[in-house]
Amino acid sequence: MGLFSGGIAVEKEVREEMVAVLDRYHGEVRFNEPMAPYTTMKIGGVAEAMVFPRSIKDVVLLMQRLSKTSIPFFVLGGGSNLLVLDGGIPGVVIHLRELDQVVLSGEGRLSVEAGFSFPKLSILAQKQSLSGLEFAIGIPGTVGGAVAMNAGVPGEETGSVIEKVTVVTSDGEEVSLSREACRFFYRSTNLPAGIIVSAEFFLHDASPQAIEKKRVDYVKRRRDTQPLTYPNSGSIFKNPGTLLMPSAGKLIEQVRLKGYRIGAAAISEKHGNFIINLGGATAEDVLALMHLMEERVFLEKGIQLIPEIKIVGQSLNQINRGSC
Repeated sequence: MGLFSGGIAVEKEVREEMVAVLDRYHGEVRFNEPMAPYTTMKIGGVAEAMVFPRSIKDVVLLMQRLSKTSIPFFVLGGGSNLLVLDGGIPGVVIHLRELDQVVLSGEGRLSVEAGFSFPKLSILAQKQSLSGLEFAIGIPGTVGGAVAMNAGVPGEETGSVIEKVTVVTSDGEEVSLSREACRFFYRSTNLPAGIIVSAEFFLHDASPQAIEKKRVDYVKRRRDTQPLTYPNSGSIFKNPGTLLMPSAGKLIEQVRLKGYRIGAAAISEKHGNFIINLGGATAEDVLALMHLMEERVFLEKGIQLIPEIKIVGQSLNQINRGSC
């Protein structure tokens, strides 16, 4: 076993298999692609390979090819709500930025491909005098990511305005699922293994003025409560599962951790459930802060915090142990 440029330890045979699978693929393919520029936290090692499908058909073809191998894959949208470890991501990272088509099908329905910006969708809905996605203006990321995480704000979430979701399964089959079949939960959903490629939203008519007022309120609330001047990944932990409990941010504030710093990562002074990158932070810095937050809240409040942020990739220690 050895290291190829970028630092990921892989078997030579796996590397050759991946090159063969991606040979003459329709979308753009990049090897050893740094992940930090693709995440809102601006942290992370390299992707062994990154692929940019140009259409849903390209996604189907890619999954059909990958299904015949043991090559792992990870789907990347806008890079929010994500921490990529310092050792990078082995296998194939599938970036959906080219899937950005939107179709207004009438009666308040918007069919949107997964790579389209969720905040931009909020603006587009307003232009069509359609209400229901005002909250999306303050949620960075893509439609696919918002659906996968059932992104939302207190009182509103993505699943509540979904009509159906289309997924390309891990064996390359394109299937459409109703909202009921998706089974949306708090910050999660129960979808088959594979890739969300599009979603249909069912919205209702409203005046542009009323929609704008709601959107402005969401933007102001976000600006007033979140540390938008530093790279961050959004909320680190889910809020506890009962309205009677304080939010995760309040719990972290109550155990006196706001402003605490490890390396170049710090818990925001503005919001206790945000970790910010002060410049040059590593994933290890962030993980150390997360461990501290979990430990302190559990010891002092008896509440186990559950991560909302998705952690992917491998640590440098894992690579070093596997190299020779």
